[in-house]
Amino acid sequence: MGVLEVFAPLFGHWQGLEELSASPWSGAGTARAALTFRAEIGGAAVVNDYRQVRDDGSEFLAHGVFLVDPAAGVSWWLFDSYALPPEPATGGWCDGELVLSKTTPRGRAEHRFGLDGDVLTYAIDVTLGDSGPQPFLRGRYGALSGH
Repeated sequence: MGVLEVFAPLFGHWQGLEELSASPWSGAGTARAALTFRAEIGGAAVVNDYRQVRDDGSEFLAHGVFLVDPAAGVSWWLFDSYALPPEPATGGWCDGELVLSKTTPRGRAEHRFGLDGDVLTYAIDVTLGDSGPQPFLRGRYGALSGH
């Protein structure tokens, strides 16, 4: 299956609310976020943009590039406002969710994108040190356009 077929349900502009758990990077709280997904490079890649604004006004920005390899699955490179060198998250679709994970020196993260009717869901769980997976982010977004 090609990149356009894999990502077509996510294409467009989304906006919604997020619940964030306390972490080494920030305290617990809520945020507003906007996401976009679109095909680029003649349909060979999907690009996503993300903007999160926390209740205190601080922002987190990210730009992602997804590629699909029929043999290896989905790879996602995420460049963000923390400016750490990106390492790809890899995975694929499982039970209706796009599940991508990566391990870095900071820990392991699992990202899950899904659709609940007309609502995009996004969840991140992190594993730091010897602990098990912990919720980091839970978001629900309504479609603004593209659907």
